Amino acid sequence: MSEMTRKERLLAAMRREPCDRLPTQIDFSPKMLDIMCDCFGKPKRGEEELLDVTDNHLVYGFLNDTFGMIRKRALPPEDIALDNWRCGFDMRQEGISPQVYPLADFEDTIDSYEFPDPNAPGLTDWAEETIHKWRDQYIVASYQVTCLLERMQAMLGYENCLFALADDEVEEKVDYLLDGITDYQVAMAKRYVKLGVTCGRTGDDYGSQRGMMLSPGMWREKFKPRLKRIIDVYKEAGLPHIHHSCGNILPIIPDLIELGIDVLNNVQPEAMPRSEVKKYRGQITFYGGISTQDILPHGTPEDIYEEVRSCLEDFGKDTGVILSPGISVVSDVPLRNVNALFSAFNELNGSKYTLIPEEHFFRGASV
Repeated sequence: MSEMTRKERLLAAMRREPCDRLPTQIDFSPKMLDIMCDCFGKPKRGEEELLDVTDNHLVYGFLNDTFGMIRKRALPPEDIALDNWRCGFDMRQEGISPQVYPLADFEDTIDSYEFPDPNAPGLTDWAEETIHKWRDQYIVASYQVTCLLERMQAMLGYENCLFALADDEVEEKVDYLLDGITDYQVAMAKRYVKLGVTCGRTGDDYGSQRGMMLSPGMWREKFKPRLKRIIDVYKEAGLPHIHHSCGNILPIIPDLIELGIDVLNNVQPEAMPRSEVKKYRGQITFYGGISTQDILPHGTPEDIYEEVRSCLEDFGKDTGVILSPGISVVSDVPLRNVNALFSAFNELNGSKYTLIPEEHFFRGASV
């Protein structure tokens, strides 16, 4: 088979067709992005600065919102920033960290709440620039994060959200809120399609380490039909779709396949063992599979090599795989282990990652 472009290779993997080699993707937490940019002498402006030294296949079209600011490293002076939903996020954390909840008093405030405008000027400026720059070489995906459940959690608070979902007395208000969130996300998906993205990407965490945060029945009632409305925008435009959910969501993988999702991100082996997930080979593409929680931060280079080899053995090379860590690599992963991951991808998969200069191994937080 002749060598494919990154775009061709990723599209083939999404369709579960043979590839010359597996597409790869290593996403880094915001703090780790800065460390990686330092290692390669790049400006601290996010993952696009690392495209020439990584063999990543996917580029995200971030919005001009709090998450886009975090990923593009365009941080405001304040630690807590409000987004267009009036939710406040800690901008210095490595993950999503809501701190201000505009609907904490849900029953008293939901009736007067004004939903944000998905067509607001300037909201897609970064995405438009990224799409224009990279869509010929890479798959450029939308980035609809905190899509439904996570947005509700960010508005009410985690416990308040789960209590509200379980309370029959406020069901009408919950449906009103979720419909408003869904309408926004549908409109944003349409805006992304119009801008010219080549893939849809939604993100909504439904799983914890041991199981789902809400019952599969509740998810099917409250979230599945609303998620379908968003995904349908991309599918009707003929685009592949990635859905991200952390944790153990094994009970609803058949539902995600039914919705037309092409790629399941992230496959975290500590939460969903590869032995359980691989029964869906040929039905959905796996994005992840390599231990980020245990092996990458705490293992030896030999452990990392064996983890990559085992992942390739479990998932195979022609069944739809995006070879990747199970979640973003954070700053507790030693740089020598990041290098070991690069090296294993290069040796076992024929990837083309540039190795980190060894003088950086003993500097900074990631020693």
